Amino acid sequence: MTQRIQPIRPSDTAPLWRAEIGQLDSLMSTAPPPPPPPNRSRRGLVLKGVGLLGVAVLSGLVWLLVRPDGETTTTPTTTSTPAGQFAFTKSPQVPEPLRDSDCASHAYGDTRTFLTNTPCQQLTRGLYTTTTPDGVTVYTSVSVVRMKTAEDAAELKDLTNRNGTGNVNDLIKDGAVQVPGMTTLGNGGYASDQRDREVVIIESDTAKHGPNEAEHNHLMKKISFDALRLTADLS
Repeated sequence: MTQRIQPIRPSDTAPLWRAEIGQLDSLMSTAPPPPPPPNRSRRGLVLKGVGLLGVAVLSGLVWLLVRPDGETTTTPTTTSTPAGQFAFTKSPQVPEPLRDSDCASHAYGDTRTFLTNTPCQQLTRGLYTTTTPDGVTVYTSVSVVRMKTAEDAAELKDLTNRNGTGNVNDLIKDGAVQVPGMTTLGNGGYASDQRDREVVIIESDTAKHGPNEAEHNHLMKKISFDALRLTADLS
């Protein structure tokens, strides 16, 4: 007997496809969300952060240059003369260094002869005062003789360092400065130095010497050596 196949009606399939659609909706609602697309704003935040860091660094530099109270910071200034053992003061009679291109006319003895035959380029002199530990005023003459060559300077230094060969006049001996009871600084302490083409000559003394001449001359020589640094003030 032939079995009759019944046609499938739409009403018979509705529950099936509706169930499948419901399951699909359920799966879609429970599935994890897809990864977000690259966050372009994050790159912008990074760039902004770098910019803010640069501003902070720049602000720090500005703060170092300008104090909070509005005063600009400055580098501490130092005097041209380096520190030493004795405190020297410019003589009010010689507020500025005295300069002359004729050195021979401000010298005596063999030194004058040498400077006549071997002219210098410039003579610069200054006068300073300091005090001994017991308060006695010391007068210090600083003379800088600039020669044409270092060889001439070495010869001049060797000549002036020997006894009885004369020297460059200090400002008291030259009559440029008047100090009661003094006619020269050549009887006190002496120091000299050569710096390339320049010869530095220092003489120090007081108007009255102490009872111990050896101790006095030793102290005057000590002051003269300390005064070698004063050449920085004459340049």
